[in-house]
Amino acid sequence: MQEFRPENYLPDSNLWEEGKKTSAFKTPIFELVSVPKVSPDKTISGNFFKVESKDWVNVIALTSDENVILIDQYRHGLHSYCLEIPGGIAEKNSILESAQAELREETGFVSDEWEYLGKVSANPAFMNNWCHTYIARNVYPHPGGQDLDESEQIEVYQYPLNKIPEILEKNILHHAIVVAAFGLFFLKYGEKKK
Repeated sequence: MQEFRPENYLPDSNLWEEGKKTSAFKTPIFELVSVPKVSPDKTISGNFFKVESKDWVNVIALTSDENVILIDQYRHGLHSYCLEIPGGIAEKNSILESAQAELREETGFVSDEWEYLGKVSANPAFMNNWCHTYIARNVYPHPGGQDLDESEQIEVYQYPLNKIPEILEKNILHHAIVVAAFGLFFLKYGEKKK
């Protein structure tokens, strides 16, 4: 076993050789592709599958009194409602514009104070995209309210920021991308106790 040295870590060096990808299945959200690959030492080769998708965004939206805007919506994968933060596919001209649009559309709130918090890979074992997290501070209602997609039904809540760790521990907030977003937030800003 070797000692890990972050300063020497080069994740984009000595990559596997890739052949031409072929599409196996395409939807409006993602495409499943097959890619022939060969390991750098030539001992492993084969067709490997990956899911290609646009990047995603999510937003930790904070009110002036330190409440977080949460959304609750039905999720088809779990066949259950899921408490989350606003987010979605990055479809605008920039990641920031996509985050701003998702906040406005899903919650009816807007902000003039945006901070990029970081990004995480959804599942690099078979997915190619990133999820970017922004903090929107001092959010306020937009006169137009929500602007939901025709397939969305979203309830909007606010909850004290300092109590978020409690609902993370109770698995009430369980969406992996949401948990990662709050992980980035609390790493940077710590946990505020009241």
